[in-house]
Amino acid sequence: MAFNLIDMVRDRFSGNVVQQLGSSLGEDPGTLGRALPGAIAAVGGSVVDRGSTEAGASRLLSQLNEGGFTGPDAGNEDVTSPTMMERGQGMLGGLFGDKLGTITSALSRTGGLSNSGSASKLLAMVAPVMMGVIGKHVRDNRLGAGGLSQMLGGQRSAIAAALPAGLGGMLGARPTRAVEEVTTERSTPSVETVRRAPAEHVAQQHAAPPKRNLSWVIPVALLALLAGWFLTRGRRDHARREQASVTQPAPQQRPTGEGVGGAGTAGTGKVPPVANDAQGMRQAFESGAASFVLAGVGFEEGSARMTPQSSAAVGQLAAVMRDKPNSRVRIEGHTDGTGDANTNRQLAQQRAESVRTALVQDGVDANRVEAVGAGAQSPVATNSTTQGRDQNRRIEVQVLSR
Repeated sequence: MAFNLIDMVRDRFSGNVVQQLGSSLGEDPGTLGRALPGAIAAVGGSVVDRGSTEAGASRLLSQLNEGGFTGPDAGNEDVTSPTMMERGQGMLGGLFGDKLGTITSALSRTGGLSNSGSASKLLAMVAPVMMGVIGKHVRDNRLGAGGLSQMLGGQRSAIAAALPAGLGGMLGARPTRAVEEVTTERSTPSVETVRRAPAEHVAQQHAAPPKRNLSWVIPVALLALLAGWFLTRGRRDHARREQASVTQPAPQQRPTGEGVGGAGTAGTGKVPPVANDAQGMRQAFESGAASFVLAGVGFEEGSARMTPQSSAAVGQLAAVMRDKPNSRVRIEGHTDGTGDANTNRQLAQQRAESVRTALVQDGVDANRVEAVGAGAQSPVATNSTTQGRDQNRRIEVQVLSR
């Protein structure tokens, strides 16, 4: 029998459980029962979206293990326990971020609940139950990050069908991952997109046989396009290789006598400390450092999509920030000085936003994290050497409050 996440969670809310919840929330049990599938689908939609990539699933797997959701009692928690709701309330910010208020209002309206407070409490009851069900499935089937991502991906259609009208758009529900990737790539037209347009136009223009004997025009035009394509591709591929990753190596002494084209962090000209693990990040917060480099974060070539190895560093930063609830940070994306300045700034902004999104998904409130693309305007080393450019490509964490 195929695993159905919504059905498995719903089975945990028996008639007696719904009766007790109705009494505690001051809601009619029948109304609560009708609102329950929407709450389950809303939580499920957020969890599935977080775990739709292997990197996201790896972070989710760590949270399941750390939260005890893969332990011997996984999937058998007492739904009506007061600690369940308290635990769930702490999870809602990470699941929905700044959309929580809008989602609870919509759920209250579509489910017929008396107020959005009841909807919030219902979501808080569902969240830990769902994590327990997923954790039990992970434990019983010995799933790794890849298996978890595949399992969650298989739940998309069922969750989308169960979402109340209007909630799908708020949660960013999509039918397939392919649609998401196409949308992302089309948001910023690339050189390659612009390059293909003339070729497609020529193909359409000459689809019908010419009436006049101009057959020599077609091969000449194609040869010209092909030559231009190779020249443009060579320049573009070189620039992309230079910006392939922002993974920060061990800090190097800046060469003396070489200009770097600008100051370092906050215009001080100093190389910020590099945090390689949670201990280093915690030390940076507690020592009063203005900023630090988040080591171990890399991206796929020419894009803002983080590599799977980046999840560990981002997860450690999220854990430190959860331990310091008053902390606020600004994530800054930096590139080296090669290529177009505007393109570098856009790429740096997108990469900073990717890190911010991952932190929010890991339970850090969205209001505590900003994202800025600095581009190449704040180098910490020379751009004339490979080693210097490697240092300049980095994700930097500005500490706004501790």
